[in-house]
Amino acid sequence: MKWNGPLKTLISTFALATTVLSHAAPHYISVGNDMAKDLMKSNSHIKVIKEDHNHSLLEVKQSDKLEASLLAHEKFHRCGGFFSYETLEEAISEFDNHAHFQQSMLSFQDYTINQESTVSKAISMAKEENIRNVITKLSSYHNRYYKSETGVQASNWIFDQWKSLTDHRSDVSVELFNHSNWPQPSVILTIKGKSPEVVVIGGHADSIAGFWARHKAHAPGADDNASGIATMTETIRVLMEMNHRPEKTIAFMAYAAEEVGLLGSKEIAKKYKQDNVEIAGVLQLDMTNFKGQKWDIVLMQDYTNAEQNTFIGKLIDTYLTGLEWGYDKCGYGCSDHASWHLQGFPASIPFESRMSEKNHNIHTKNDTLESMGGNANHALKFSKLALSYAIELAK
Repeated sequence: MKWNGPLKTLISTFALATTVLSHAAPHYISVGNDMAKDLMKSNSHIKVIKEDHNHSLLEVKQSDKLEASLLAHEKFHRCGGFFSYETLEEAISEFDNHAHFQQSMLSFQDYTINQESTVSKAISMAKEENIRNVITKLSSYHNRYYKSETGVQASNWIFDQWKSLTDHRSDVSVELFNHSNWPQPSVILTIKGKSPEVVVIGGHADSIAGFWARHKAHAPGADDNASGIATMTETIRVLMEMNHRPEKTIAFMAYAAEEVGLLGSKEIAKKYKQDNVEIAGVLQLDMTNFKGQKWDIVLMQDYTNAEQNTFIGKLIDTYLTGLEWGYDKCGYGCSDHASWHLQGFPASIPFESRMSEKNHNIHTKNDTLESMGGNANHALKFSKLALSYAIELAK
């Protein structure tokens, strides 16, 4: 398929403007073969380091990474869309790991559902208004770009908000996870359990729009992904209000720099792997407030764990009766769950719609709460799902 119209012109203009980078040190990315094919059509200098039947490891220039981001967002409608690496050694090691963990693996978790009274109480306490208020606040920042001042401010606001919800609990900690190569921190809230196993619930805090001067572009990111952070924040509020004390540890994570290659979650997932942390499961909340035409909740089958997906489907049937759900695929590295999957941990991403019905306002100035009807009714369903997941898996 050839590029036509404004997008083709944009990429051509960008290529001319970045020829000054031609002698820069090489960069490395892994992408799905669909994106790799498009990148190499217009960039003959790109070198294939390794490939398999699903994805490719490429040696590229800095400008190619920005083009990959554009392709992921504009053509393939993926939120992240690729992994970025600092060195060839890291790239090859991670690529080989990904090939190993590409198929869904057995997780050997207790997926029984037997916490009906606790879950029913929790989901009855979740409120749409609270989710809407957090979306409104986060989307009021000019953007939450990972290299912008407002991106740092937004993550600090999340930290302060989560801290205010949990200050009365000595078993709960909130910390900033600082990254060495960009200013925006990730935020991690940990509810300490009796077991060393950890249940991770995460979503990305950054937003992105435009192509040139992205640190200045207006990117409210109400759906992508203020909605996911707001959904988690309400989940935290309910768990704290009901004084829930899980057996397993629960960690809520607001990742930095997802939109530019899953950078924040990749760094955190690798650290947890290196520290031999036992991960019981990972739930990714990336875009929860734009309802598709067919289903209320869509479970992505690719780069996720089949056993855990089945468990989540049973949670919906048990606790969110009346909702319709199904399966779809979102493509290579489409969000932060792929970072955990790459490290061999069971991960799932319940999504707001089928990919063919995706919110086309994302990555633009039009990704606002108003464009989703001015309410958080759809996101409320995901907060109830997150509560059931946290309570049942961390029991």
